[in-house]
Amino acid sequence: MIYYSKKKKIRGWKRHKRKIEVWKQNVMNLDMEQIREDKRDYAKLWIHPFYSWNRINPPTWYNRLLLEAMIDVYLNWYEQMLSENKKFYLKIWLYEPNFISSQIVVAYKDCLHFYDKTFDKQEQEKNFPIEKYAALKDKLELFIWEPHIEADIYELGDLKEDIQYGIRTEDEVTDIINQSYKTEKLDIPNYGEETLYKVNVGDVWVGTLKTNNLP
Repeated sequence: MIYYSKKKKIRGWKRHKRKIEVWKQNVMNLDMEQIREDKRDYAKLWIHPFYSWNRINPPTWYNRLLLEAMIDVYLNWYEQMLSENKKFYLKIWLYEPNFISSQIVVAYKDCLHFYDKTFDKQEQEKNFPIEKYAALKDKLELFIWEPHIEADIYELGDLKEDIQYGIRTEDEVTDIINQSYKTEKLDIPNYGEETLYKVNVGDVWVGTLKTNNLP
């Protein structure tokens, strides 16, 4: 019997390591003209093949290199935003375990509070997984890390359609509803009331620089 692994093998790690530096250089400097116009910007980890339609989480050692690059970018953005002499929102959104969804986000002026309600706060007490990134301990301790919830959000109307078209079974929809940690009612213009179910699929650690502890 021949065994075939379903796990996709990723080769050429030297090449993939070089991609981190390319990504870093591409996003290192904010386009200040654009941010003055749009009032916000972000940098996602657009590194193939990890960030794709079906996202693949790299191994922990690779994530450490990515996180170090993200911190370097963040610190440069911080200096650029200081020169605007305006209050600004600048965070690292560090996803666990879905690390490849992590990003750096900045906003100010009319969009200063744009991201305030992006995530629900994690109610249970959690400690930042510093042991995973021990080599970056000094840099990570420059930040305050607050735990939030990464949620998959389902609309009841969509779930009913899924059953109707055979995409999901009634039992699968019931499982989604039972797994949800929060249910919300929304009044959608030209549509009516909709029910949302939020299912916890991981953590998002929102990192903010301690301004009294700059390197």
